[in-house]
Amino acid sequence: MAFIGVGKTHIMYFKFLIISIVILSGFAGSAFAEEHVDRCLEYTNGVCTSVLPEAYAPQKEFSQEEIDEMKHKAVLITMNGGTFLIEFFPEDAPNTVHNFLKLVESGYYDGIVFHRIIPGFMIQAGDPNTKDPDADRSLWGQGGPGYQINEEFNTIQHDRGIVSMARSNHPDTAGSQFFIVLEDSNRLDGEYTAFGRLIPGIPSSFYALDLIETLGTDANDAPLNLLEATILTATILDPYTSSGLVPADRNQSIIKKEKREGGTAEVYYNSLHKVKFDIPYRWSVTEAVGEHLGIIIEPTDLEHNVKAQIEKSGFVPKVIITSEKRDPRESASVSTAFFSVEGGDDPKILGNYVFENEDGRKVVLKTTTQDLHDTERGTVQFKILQLSFINSELQYSIIYVNVTEWFRYELNAFLQTVDNFEIMIDGRMQPINFDDSPIFRQLIADAKVEPEPESLPPVRIGGCLIATATYGSELAPQVQLLREIRDNTVLQTQSGTSFMTAFNQFYYSFSPAIADYERENAVFKETVKLILTPLLVSLTLLQHADIDSEYDMLGYGIAIISLNIGMYFIAPAVLITKIRSFYKLQ
Repeated sequence: MAFIGVGKTHIMYFKFLIISIVILSGFAGSAFAEEHVDRCLEYTNGVCTSVLPEAYAPQKEFSQEEIDEMKHKAVLITMNGGTFLIEFFPEDAPNTVHNFLKLVESGYYDGIVFHRIIPGFMIQAGDPNTKDPDADRSLWGQGGPGYQINEEFNTIQHDRGIVSMARSNHPDTAGSQFFIVLEDSNRLDGEYTAFGRLIPGIPSSFYALDLIETLGTDANDAPLNLLEATILTATILDPYTSSGLVPADRNQSIIKKEKREGGTAEVYYNSLHKVKFDIPYRWSVTEAVGEHLGIIIEPTDLEHNVKAQIEKSGFVPKVIITSEKRDPRESASVSTAFFSVEGGDDPKILGNYVFENEDGRKVVLKTTTQDLHDTERGTVQFKILQLSFINSELQYSIIYVNVTEWFRYELNAFLQTVDNFEIMIDGRMQPINFDDSPIFRQLIADAKVEPEPESLPPVRIGGCLIATATYGSELAPQVQLLREIRDNTVLQTQSGTSFMTAFNQFYYSFSPAIADYERENAVFKETVKLILTPLLVSLTLLQHADIDSEYDMLGYGIAIISLNIGMYFIAPAVLITKIRSFYKLQ
């Protein structure tokens, strides 16, 4: 099993000096009961004739009661030179703990050798190939139970005494092999599933650990003295409980990939503040260290669409997540949190909505603007969208901040963060479920609409005949959609940029004159709008196109142009010809 390490920054819990432990005596006759999971694919006359291999069975979901049951079990590993006493972290790795206990109960580990010993790092065991002393030693480290389990990477630090699952390069290749850390090895944090530890305050466990570390090894790190490196028995202690133990040190957070419909997502989990959410694609997380939760999510340099607006606005759009103790003034389960830009004018409240999700939890959604003066670009107006809610102890806010002009463009990052956001509710992590509310969806849709320009004298309104014809009509949203397609799709390719440059030179050679006449003559304006409708509809087809290259852009562009030539020139010409032929026949 290979080890791949990465560097991390760690936040340590304070360690207490006094440690005590109580192990209630008794070995249960059936210490670990396997819940039956029906894996039968086909029955014949009531008899299963085809079974789904365990490796392909769905991963079991554990109830809180089952997790608590595993929490009250420990494993005693007996060696010739001493014993290990291991407690578990089923709240972090329930499937891994379940699998380990199942193997222990079956006697799987009895007679297995700690086949890999690296002083100052770890000792590793769990390969059934090591049970036969006459077996080929070159096969040591390659054996397993015949199936693999999924990773359950978590925030537990790989400090001395931690028990973790060994694996191959792929995360989901653990089986039965595990290792015990000899010295703090935090480069493994978040890369291997830590699921237990040698119980602190039991000197005999660490004495046995150090004894195995001192055994002589060959060139492959395998022990020369098999007698001292062999597990005699592994036994479950049930019930087990501890009192006053120092919790395992943890990293404040972890980022891991999880499967989502249509692909995978990077998921952030903070074990200190108990929050979890999906990170928007090509955005990164910066977290504050302290008593309160403070997270800033920003686009990376790989998010090319955002780079252009940053260059023009001078501001990096942000999603901010905070939590703090509930305000005692709160009533009716509504948060009073309010975000503002430091140094700016008093915020102007554009909207302040309170609504409930299907679980009866209330949320406040505020929209504000705020002017900030004396910046490098003069006065800048910011627009802020703040979602605030509470649990029994804390109030949380998810806040999106951007300059007003560009506000609507990165709303999807805010929406993705909210969609899968989880906090601790009733003792377990649960989704907040506010994004499914019709009110929330409508407010987000409204926020994406381009703000209407202020009324200006006719000669000062722009020279775009399309915008003038559709202004204030049912076609206005389609025009806004076309602007977004232009900015986010067409202008992201060289061919699209070249076309738009040439088109704009031609278009604005006559557009201002037509736009002026539209303002003067309402009938003419309605006529132009009617003529433009097929064009606008055809251009919106680009929102359904998957454009990943210059070739795609050219292909779709030529197709759209050809379609409009057919609608505006060929079809009318054919119709006129048919009409003329008809009258000639008369």
